[in-house]
Amino acid sequence: MKECDVCGTPNLRANNYCTHCGNRIAMDNICPFCGELNSDDSSYCSNCNKQIRPVSIDSFEKLFTDYNKLLLAKAEISDEDYSKLLSNIFRKLKFSKIVGHTPKEKILSIAGVFAECRPKARGEELGFEFGHVLYYDDRLDDSVQIATIIHELTHFLLFDIIESLLCDVFQVKQSSTLEGFVWYCLSNDLALMNEYCAHTVEGRFIPHGYQRYASFESLLEETTFDDEKIGVLMVLGNTFAGEIIGQLEDYIDHDLREAIKLQYKKDLKNPDYNSIGYESMDSVKTDVKNQIIFNYLFDSFDEASDVNNRENLEFLKEGIKNRV
Repeated sequence: MKECDVCGTPNLRANNYCTHCGNRIAMDNICPFCGELNSDDSSYCSNCNKQIRPVSIDSFEKLFTDYNKLLLAKAEISDEDYSKLLSNIFRKLKFSKIVGHTPKEKILSIAGVFAECRPKARGEELGFEFGHVLYYDDRLDDSVQIATIIHELTHFLLFDIIESLLCDVFQVKQSSTLEGFVWYCLSNDLALMNEYCAHTVEGRFIPHGYQRYASFESLLEETTFDDEKIGVLMVLGNTFAGEIIGQLEDYIDHDLREAIKLQYKKDLKNPDYNSIGYESMDSVKTDVKNQIIFNYLFDSFDEASDVNNRENLEFLKEGIKNRV
């Protein structure tokens, strides 16, 4: 029998999820530090005396182990389990009341289900997202604020999807340590994918011709990646965007999109169509996309585990934990 680490219910060894609370049940009691197989009831390794299979990873020492690296190298997720993962992320919308008299207020209400939304009144960025906080510049016209909020919300949702994938691989709960690593990935090797995804989702919900890929273009100017790798990251971003759009369209529905169009007219915004060429229909199947993203995460894991990157990771972790 295997005991659930959340509710304590005994489960058959064949069970992957607890029959009582639905929690994902940990694998065999293998030490992530030295690889020693321990008895089911062991909390600490009989060989190295370190804690086995923590409920959450609370330090980079516990994250960057050979055992976790092996788990990531062998990572896979079925389409059915991935669909459940997405549903778990977005299901809170089903139980939330979307309120507001204006399109901007309604978009803020949707974003507020997932992240804390804070207005900012300084700096040149239209907005940004860090950890669980979404910032937007409330000095801008409502139409621009709407686009910004959707853009930054997408960054958060992609962040949540990647973290949930890693939780599934490592069979742990969310933690600031894991979030620090995810942020490291999305701001380095996966930055182009991250920005392209956010622009694509934003573009779905604002009128045609107002799409702006400025931050993506800035990254393109700085990248050393070749055209093939850029193309792969764009396809990944577009595939993730399609999944996020599919979830959000039930809430940013036809009526709200029409109200957003009217807001652009009220703000006297003129379309320029300059960035529309970046839009693409190219995508891949879910299982192919997930396998590619696991490969990228494995490479990032190898890079991030270098002790020279530890200070940067600790900075990201503390920033996320303290919401600054």
